[in-house]
Amino acid sequence: MNMFFNMNAEFIRFTTDDQLILQGIVYHPDSQTEKVYLHIHGMAGNFYENRFLDAMAKELTDNGYAFMSINTRGHDYIADFPIAGPEEKSKKIGDAYEIFEECLLDFKPAIDYLQEHGYKEIVLCGHSLGAVKVAYYIAETQDQRISKLILMSPPDMVGLTEKESNFGETMEQAKKMVSDGKGNELLPGLLWGWYYLSANTYLNFSIRDNPIDIFNTYDKSKPSLLSEIRIPTLAFLGEKDDAAIMPPQEALEILKAKARNTSRFDIDIIPNAPHSYFGCEKEMAQRIVSWLGVEQ
Repeated sequence: MNMFFNMNAEFIRFTTDDQLILQGIVYHPDSQTEKVYLHIHGMAGNFYENRFLDAMAKELTDNGYAFMSINTRGHDYIADFPIAGPEEKSKKIGDAYEIFEECLLDFKPAIDYLQEHGYKEIVLCGHSLGAVKVAYYIAETQDQRISKLILMSPPDMVGLTEKESNFGETMEQAKKMVSDGKGNELLPGLLWGWYYLSANTYLNFSIRDNPIDIFNTYDKSKPSLLSEIRIPTLAFLGEKDDAAIMPPQEALEILKAKARNTSRFDIDIIPNAPHSYFGCEKEMAQRIVSWLGVEQ
């Protein structure tokens, strides 16, 4: 895959209301624009790692959108975050210590930045856990500055956790650690064989009816905050997405039914694509551009 380099790019820092300093990058198209696409990474991700970001940045800037990708407080497995102020201080968070609901604090300053820089059409997108976060943000805040929403690889987080063979054992272990005052300590095992999580974060991510439980495909009749989303939305999965707990088309149909009040809720499958869209990055990015109504 050819790497995408755009010299018309700007590294930025911004500060949340709880004084964390986060980072991001903005790619600018060749001509002035009031349209921008804001991307939120997935679980333990960051603003630069996924290869599909190159394809997205190129396709969107080629078609008149600025492209912004940011770090959230859940970036990477464990990360030190500088704290704004006169003294040099930091806070250790990252995916291992993240609390889902705090994602609201991360989006506001990024969107404020875009508004202050003259962008009037803001498309908000999230990949994987980022998709859960952006849906939660829109449902909770009804931020009128966001014109469209894109959910890339939206996962049923609780359903995925419940599918783990040792789910019951891990849940009890996490509850005991919290009751023993050890909630900030890491669980000895890895979630899905991949992620280090503290006991607090594991419970925050894994219990039904917690705020993270938005894409609850495990129960078709279960209400979802998706019903609170009003703006046009696109949700898509890769055909070979290993983070889906059921066939991708079926999962997307359930989400569409739960988003019954959305003005427009479209679903799509990217052929042959895994959760990371590896090898299918350009096609995926072109699907996004096409849905946004940009002339090719």
